[in-house]
Amino acid sequence: MILYILRRLVSIAVTFFVVSVLVFLMMHSVPGGPFDGNDMPLSAAVRAKLMAQLGLDQPLHVQYFNYMAGVLRLDFGVPYQSPGETVIGLLSRAWLPSLVLGGLGVLIGAPIGILLGMAAALKRNSWMDYLASGLATLGLTVPVFVISMGLILIFAVWLNWLPASGWGKPERWILPIIAFAAIPLATYARYTRSAMLDTLNKPFVTVLRAKGLSERRIIFQHVLRNSAIPMVTVFLPMFIGTATGSIFVEAMFRVPGLGSYFVSSIQSRDYPLEMALVLMVTLMFCFAYLISDILYALLNPRIRTGGRR
Repeated sequence: MILYILRRLVSIAVTFFVVSVLVFLMMHSVPGGPFDGNDMPLSAAVRAKLMAQLGLDQPLHVQYFNYMAGVLRLDFGVPYQSPGETVIGLLSRAWLPSLVLGGLGVLIGAPIGILLGMAAALKRNSWMDYLASGLATLGLTVPVFVISMGLILIFAVWLNWLPASGWGKPERWILPIIAFAAIPLATYARYTRSAMLDTLNKPFVTVLRAKGLSERRIIFQHVLRNSAIPMVTVFLPMFIGTATGSIFVEAMFRVPGLGSYFVSSIQSRDYPLEMALVLMVTLMFCFAYLISDILYALLNPRIRTGGRR
Protein backbone atom coordinates (compact mmCIF):
# COMPACT_ATOMS: atom_id res chain seq x y z
CA MET A 1 0.00 0.00 0.00
CA ILE A 2 2.80 2.43 0.88
CA LEU A 3 4.60 1.69 -2.39
CA TYR A 4 1.35 2.22 -4.27
CA ILE A 5 0.75 5.59 -2.58
CA LEU A 6 4.31 6.71 -3.37
CA ARG A 7 3.85 5.79 -7.03
CA ARG A 8 0.59 7.70 -7.15
CA LEU A 9 2.19 10.75 -5.57
CA VAL A 10 4.86 10.69 -8.27
CA SER A 11 2.17 10.43 -10.94
CA ILE A 12 0.30 13.35 -9.32
CA ALA A 13 3.47 15.46 -9.50
CA VAL A 14 3.92 14.57 -13.19
CA THR A 15 0.26 15.32 -13.92
CA PHE A 16 0.52 18.65 -12.13
CA PHE A 17 3.58 19.60 -14.18
CA VAL A 18 2.04 18.57 -17.52
CA VAL A 19 -1.24 20.37 -16.80
CA SER A 20 0.59 23.53 -15.73
CA VAL A 21 2.64 23.59 -18.94
CA LEU A 22 -0.33 22.91 -21.21
CA VAL A 23 -2.60 25.46 -19.53
CA PHE A 24 0.14 28.10 -19.52
CA LEU A 25 0.84 27.62 -23.22
CA MET A 26 -2.86 27.60 -24.16
CA MET A 27 -3.54 30.77 -22.19
CA HIS A 28 -0.77 32.66 -23.94
CA SER A 29 -1.62 31.26 -27.37
CA VAL A 30 -5.05 32.93 -27.34
CA PRO A 31 -4.95 36.26 -29.18
CA GLY A 32 -5.16 39.38 -27.05
CA GLY A 33 -4.02 40.23 -23.57
CA PRO A 34 -5.25 41.55 -20.23
CA PHE A 35 -5.08 45.17 -21.42
CA ASP A 36 -6.52 44.81 -24.92
CA GLY A 37 -10.20 45.19 -24.04
CA ASN A 38 -12.29 47.89 -25.69
CA ASP A 39 -13.52 49.11 -22.30
CA MET A 40 -9.95 49.95 -21.26
CA PRO A 41 -8.28 51.93 -24.06
CA LEU A 42 -4.59 52.38 -23.28
CA SER A 43 -1.81 53.96 -25.21
CA ALA A 44 1.02 51.79 -26.46
CA ALA A 45 3.45 53.31 -23.94
CA VAL A 46 1.15 52.68 -20.95
CA ARG A 47 0.40 49.16 -22.11
CA ALA A 48 4.10 48.40 -22.52
CA LYS A 49 4.83 49.74 -19.03
CA LEU A 50 2.10 47.60 -17.46
CA MET A 51 3.28 44.53 -19.34
CA ALA A 52 6.81 45.12 -18.06
CA GLN A 53 5.61 45.56 -14.46
CA LEU A 54 3.75 42.25 -14.62
CA GLY A 55 6.61 40.47 -16.38
CA LEU A 56 4.48 39.75 -19.45
CA ASP A 57 7.16 41.14 -21.77
CA GLN A 58 9.56 38.33 -20.91
CA PRO A 59 9.89 35.05 -22.87
CA LEU A 60 7.26 32.45 -22.12
CA HIS A 61 9.63 30.01 -20.45
CA VAL A 62 10.85 32.75 -18.11
CA GLN A 63 7.27 33.72 -17.25
CA TYR A 64 6.40 30.06 -16.59
CA PHE A 65 9.32 29.37 -14.28
CA ASN A 66 8.77 32.64 -12.40
CA TYR A 67 5.12 31.79 -11.86
CA MET A 68 5.75 28.20 -10.81
CA ALA A 69 8.47 29.35 -8.39
CA GLY A 70 5.80 31.46 -6.71
CA VAL A 71 3.33 28.54 -6.72
CA LEU A 72 5.83 26.40 -4.82
CA ARG A 73 5.80 29.14 -2.16
CA LEU A 74 1.96 29.15 -2.29
CA ASP A 75 2.08 32.56 -3.96
CA PHE A 76 -0.28 32.54 -6.95
CA GLY A 77 0.23 36.22 -7.72
CA VAL A 78 -2.19 39.12 -7.99
CA PRO A 79 -5.38 38.93 -10.10
CA TYR A 80 -5.47 41.52 -12.86
CA GLN A 81 -9.19 42.15 -12.39
CA SER A 82 -8.71 42.86 -8.67
CA PRO A 83 -5.15 44.17 -8.15
CA GLY A 84 -5.86 45.20 -4.57
CA GLU A 85 -5.83 41.61 -3.30
CA THR A 86 -4.04 38.33 -3.89
CA VAL A 87 -5.32 35.38 -5.89
CA ILE A 88 -5.48 33.29 -2.71
CA GLY A 89 -7.55 35.98 -0.98
CA LEU A 90 -9.96 36.24 -3.90
CA LEU A 91 -10.40 32.46 -4.17
CA SER A 92 -10.88 32.04 -0.44
CA ARG A 93 -13.75 34.52 -0.65
CA ALA A 94 -15.26 32.98 -3.79
CA TRP A 95 -14.94 29.41 -2.51
CA LEU A 96 -17.73 29.66 0.05
CA PRO A 97 -20.72 29.97 -2.33
CA SER A 98 -19.45 27.13 -4.52
CA LEU A 99 -18.65 24.91 -1.54
CA VAL A 100 -21.98 25.53 0.19
CA LEU A 101 -24.23 25.12 -2.84
CA GLY A 102 -22.25 22.39 -4.58
CA GLY A 103 -21.55 20.48 -1.36
CA LEU A 104 -25.16 20.56 -0.26
CA GLY A 105 -26.21 19.50 -3.75
CA VAL A 106 -24.02 16.38 -3.55
CA LEU A 107 -24.93 15.60 0.07
CA ILE A 108 -28.63 15.80 -0.80
CA GLY A 109 -28.56 14.26 -4.26
CA ALA A 110 -26.27 11.30 -3.49
CA PRO A 111 -28.36 9.75 -0.66
CA ILE A 112 -31.59 10.19 -2.64
CA GLY A 113 -29.93 8.60 -5.66
CA ILE A 114 -28.68 5.67 -3.55
CA LEU A 115 -32.17 5.09 -2.12
CA LEU A 116 -33.72 5.24 -5.60
CA GLY A 117 -31.11 2.86 -6.96
CA MET A 118 -31.68 0.42 -4.10
CA ALA A 119 -35.44 0.54 -4.57
CA ALA A 120 -35.05 0.02 -8.32
CA ALA A 121 -32.77 -3.00 -7.82
CA LEU A 122 -34.97 -4.61 -5.16
CA LYS A 123 -38.16 -3.92 -7.14
CA ARG A 124 -36.84 -4.74 -10.58
CA ASN A 125 -39.24 -4.16 -13.51
CA SER A 126 -41.71 -2.41 -11.21
CA TRP A 127 -42.96 1.16 -11.37
CA MET A 128 -40.22 2.13 -8.89
CA ASP A 129 -37.57 0.71 -11.20
CA TYR A 130 -38.99 2.61 -14.17
CA LEU A 131 -39.21 5.83 -12.14
CA ALA A 132 -35.62 5.61 -10.88
CA SER A 133 -34.30 4.70 -14.34
CA GLY A 134 -36.24 7.56 -15.92
CA LEU A 135 -34.94 10.11 -13.41
CA ALA A 136 -31.39 8.82 -13.86
CA THR A 137 -31.66 9.06 -17.64
CA LEU A 138 -33.06 12.59 -17.50
CA GLY A 139 -30.44 13.75 -15.01
CA LEU A 140 -27.57 12.42 -17.10
CA THR A 141 -28.82 13.46 -20.54
CA VAL A 142 -30.47 16.83 -19.96
CA PRO A 143 -27.83 19.60 -19.70
CA VAL A 144 -27.61 21.24 -16.30
CA PHE A 145 -28.29 24.70 -17.72
CA VAL A 146 -31.59 23.39 -19.14
CA ILE A 147 -32.48 22.03 -15.69
CA SER A 148 -31.57 25.41 -14.19
CA MET A 149 -33.73 27.29 -16.70
CA GLY A 150 -36.62 24.93 -16.00
CA LEU A 151 -36.33 25.49 -12.25
CA ILE A 152 -36.27 29.26 -12.72
CA LEU A 153 -39.22 29.17 -15.10
CA ILE A 154 -41.39 27.00 -12.85
CA PHE A 155 -40.57 28.13 -9.31
CA ALA A 156 -39.50 31.74 -9.87
CA VAL A 157 -41.56 32.90 -12.86
CA TRP A 158 -44.74 30.83 -12.95
CA LEU A 159 -45.26 30.02 -9.27
CA ASN A 160 -43.26 32.94 -7.86
CA TRP A 161 -42.27 30.87 -4.84
CA LEU A 162 -38.51 31.44 -4.85
CA PRO A 163 -36.07 34.10 -6.08
CA ALA A 164 -34.49 33.39 -9.42
CA SER A 165 -30.91 34.38 -8.63
CA GLY A 166 -28.52 35.93 -6.14
CA TRP A 167 -26.58 34.94 -3.06
CA GLY A 168 -26.86 35.77 0.62
CA LYS A 169 -30.25 34.66 1.84
CA PRO A 170 -30.97 30.92 2.35
CA GLU A 171 -34.07 31.03 0.15
CA ARG A 172 -31.82 31.99 -2.76
CA TRP A 173 -29.87 28.75 -2.30
CA ILE A 174 -32.77 26.36 -2.90
CA LEU A 175 -32.92 26.39 -6.70
CA PRO A 176 -29.11 26.22 -7.21
CA ILE A 177 -28.88 23.33 -4.73
CA ILE A 178 -31.58 21.43 -6.64
CA ALA A 179 -29.73 22.06 -9.89
CA PHE A 180 -26.43 20.93 -8.33
CA ALA A 181 -28.13 17.80 -6.91
CA ALA A 182 -29.46 16.62 -10.29
CA ILE A 183 -26.24 14.99 -11.51
CA PRO A 184 -25.28 13.25 -8.21
CA LEU A 185 -28.84 11.95 -7.86
CA ALA A 186 -28.91 10.55 -11.39
CA THR A 187 -25.39 9.13 -11.22
CA TYR A 188 -25.89 7.37 -7.90
CA ALA A 189 -29.28 6.00 -8.90
CA ARG A 190 -27.71 4.41 -11.98
CA TYR A 191 -24.57 3.15 -10.22
CA THR A 192 -26.45 1.77 -7.22
CA ARG A 193 -29.03 -0.06 -9.31
CA SER A 194 -26.40 -1.63 -11.54
CA ALA A 195 -24.08 -2.61 -8.67
CA MET A 196 -26.83 -4.07 -6.51
CA LEU A 197 -28.33 -6.10 -9.36
CA ASP A 198 -24.88 -7.52 -10.07
CA THR A 199 -24.34 -8.38 -6.40
CA LEU A 200 -27.81 -9.89 -5.94
CA ASN A 201 -27.01 -12.38 -8.71
CA LYS A 202 -23.82 -13.58 -6.98
CA PRO A 203 -23.79 -17.15 -5.57
CA PHE A 204 -23.03 -16.02 -2.01
CA VAL A 205 -26.42 -14.27 -1.81
CA THR A 206 -28.14 -17.57 -2.60
CA VAL A 207 -26.05 -19.27 0.09
CA LEU A 208 -26.98 -16.61 2.67
CA ARG A 209 -30.66 -17.04 1.86
CA ALA A 210 -30.31 -20.81 2.16
CA LYS A 211 -28.82 -20.33 5.62
CA GLY A 212 -31.99 -18.56 6.70
CA LEU A 213 -30.68 -15.00 7.06
CA SER A 214 -33.33 -12.33 6.85
CA GLU A 215 -33.61 -10.36 3.64
CA ARG A 216 -32.94 -7.10 5.50
CA ARG A 217 -29.69 -8.45 6.95
CA ILE A 218 -28.58 -9.80 3.58
CA ILE A 219 -29.23 -6.47 1.87
CA PHE A 220 -27.68 -4.11 4.40
CA GLN A 221 -24.79 -6.21 5.74
CA HIS A 222 -23.68 -8.02 2.61
CA VAL A 223 -25.19 -6.78 -0.64
CA LEU A 224 -24.91 -3.07 0.06
CA ARG A 225 -21.30 -3.34 1.28
CA ASN A 226 -20.22 -5.31 -1.79
CA SER A 227 -22.03 -2.81 -3.99
CA ALA A 228 -20.42 0.21 -2.33
CA ILE A 229 -17.13 0.09 -4.25
CA PRO A 230 -18.27 1.98 -7.39
CA MET A 231 -20.25 4.41 -5.24
CA VAL A 232 -17.21 5.23 -3.09
CA THR A 233 -15.02 5.55 -6.18
CA VAL A 234 -17.24 8.17 -7.76
CA PHE A 235 -18.15 10.16 -4.62
CA LEU A 236 -15.02 12.25 -3.95
CA PRO A 237 -14.38 13.29 -7.58
CA MET A 238 -18.05 14.16 -7.96
CA PHE A 239 -18.07 16.12 -4.70
CA ILE A 240 -14.99 18.11 -5.70
CA GLY A 241 -16.26 18.68 -9.22
CA THR A 242 -19.55 20.04 -7.92
CA ALA A 243 -18.19 21.91 -4.91
CA THR A 244 -15.59 23.75 -6.98
CA GLY A 245 -18.41 25.37 -8.90
CA SER A 246 -20.41 24.49 -11.96
CA ILE A 247 -19.92 27.24 -14.52
CA PHE A 248 -23.42 26.89 -15.96
CA VAL A 249 -25.29 26.66 -12.65
CA GLU A 250 -23.49 29.62 -11.11
CA ALA A 251 -23.93 31.64 -14.30
CA MET A 252 -27.67 30.86 -14.49
CA PHE A 253 -28.32 31.77 -10.84
CA ARG A 254 -25.70 34.55 -10.67
CA VAL A 255 -23.81 32.97 -7.81
CA PRO A 256 -20.47 34.73 -7.08
CA GLY A 257 -18.51 31.47 -6.84
CA LEU A 258 -15.48 29.89 -8.45
CA GLY A 259 -17.34 29.15 -11.67
CA SER A 260 -18.07 32.82 -12.31
CA TYR A 261 -14.45 33.77 -11.63
CA PHE A 262 -13.27 31.04 -13.98
CA VAL A 263 -15.34 32.56 -16.78
CA SER A 264 -14.24 36.11 -16.01
CA SER A 265 -10.57 35.08 -15.83
CA ILE A 266 -10.78 33.64 -19.35
CA GLN A 267 -12.61 36.65 -20.75
CA SER A 268 -10.23 39.19 -19.22
CA ARG A 269 -7.03 37.12 -19.81
CA ASP A 270 -6.38 37.09 -16.07
CA TYR A 271 -3.48 34.64 -16.27
CA PRO A 272 -2.64 34.29 -12.54
CA LEU A 273 -6.27 33.67 -11.54
CA GLU A 274 -6.91 31.25 -14.40
CA MET A 275 -3.75 29.27 -13.66
CA ALA A 276 -4.54 29.13 -9.94
CA LEU A 277 -8.06 27.82 -10.56
CA VAL A 278 -6.94 25.11 -12.97
CA LEU A 279 -4.00 23.97 -10.82
CA MET A 280 -6.01 23.85 -7.60
CA VAL A 281 -8.83 21.86 -9.19
CA THR A 282 -6.27 19.52 -10.81
CA LEU A 283 -4.63 18.77 -7.47
CA MET A 284 -7.97 18.25 -5.76
CA PHE A 285 -9.11 15.77 -8.40
CA CYS A 286 -5.80 13.88 -8.27
CA PHE A 287 -5.94 13.48 -4.49
CA ALA A 288 -9.65 12.64 -4.65
CA TYR A 289 -8.95 9.73 -6.98
CA LEU A 290 -6.04 8.64 -4.78
CA ILE A 291 -8.24 8.56 -1.67
CA SER A 292 -10.98 6.79 -3.63
CA ASP A 293 -8.56 4.07 -4.74
CA ILE A 294 -7.35 3.57 -1.16
CA LEU A 295 -10.93 3.25 0.07
CA TYR A 296 -11.57 0.89 -2.85
CA ALA A 297 -8.81 -1.41 -1.62
CA LEU A 298 -9.97 -1.21 2.01
CA LEU A 299 -13.51 -2.18 1.06
CA ASN A 300 -12.28 -5.08 -1.04
CA PRO A 301 -9.05 -6.55 0.38
CA ARG A 302 -8.77 -8.89 -2.63
CA ILE A 303 -7.74 -5.89 -4.74
CA ARG A 304 -3.96 -5.46 -4.80
CA THR A 305 -2.63 -1.92 -4.86
CA GLY A 306 1.02 -2.87 -5.12
CA GLY A 307 3.73 -4.52 -3.09
CA ARG A 308 3.56 -7.98 -1.54
CA ARG A 309 0.40 -9.61 -0.26
